[in-house]
Amino acid sequence: MKKIIIYLTIASLLNLVGCYYQQQMTPEEYNFDGKEELQVTTMDSLVHSINSGDYYYERDTLFAKVSKMTPNNVIIKYDTKIPVEEIEKLEIVKMDVLETTLIIGGVLLIVVAIISKIAIDEKFEDM
Repeated sequence: MKKIIIYLTIASLLNLVGCYYQQQMTPEEYNFDGKEELQVTTMDSLVHSINSGDYYYERDTLFAKVSKMTPNNVIIKYDTKIPVEEIEKLEIVKMDVLETTLIIGGVLLIVVAIISKIAIDEKFEDM
């Protein structure tokens, strides 16, 4: 029973592993395909954190659904329009798929090697 709990714990921890990076760019450098998480800073120093899929770009305007915390600690979502000329910078959060796959694969190989070693040792002790 303990082994099952250990396996489930390791598998759930692998879900948290990932290689992410942030990239700063100007609006002209980004194609606004809606697949990345964005942090938009406007000329008046407002910062909007926008989830992937919660924005689209049309006619030099970024349409987005953003969250805001009220003084009562209630989070409300509202739609906003941000003209491109008012955007000072964009920060994109991306996941590096290759590095994440290599890390998870490496961890799985190590776990399999350890489990195999334990199983082989137990088998020889029983003889």
